[in-house]
Amino acid sequence: MAAMSVQKKDNNKNQMEQLQDMLKEMFQTSFYGSVEVKFEAGRVTIVRKTESMKI
Repeated sequence: MAAMSVQKKDNNKNQMEQLQDMLKEMFQTSFYGSVEVKFEAGRVTIVRKTESMKI
């Protein structure tokens, strides 16, 4: 399980754009798992991405 931070690492991207980019990448790579997004006061504080693997 990986917890990811969605902060202003790229000053040109806001949290929504960063989340959209992450989700687009997951669609393109056929991601298999779940994503949990936690908010505090209207801001994203934690993004937890859990990847499952089929063998």
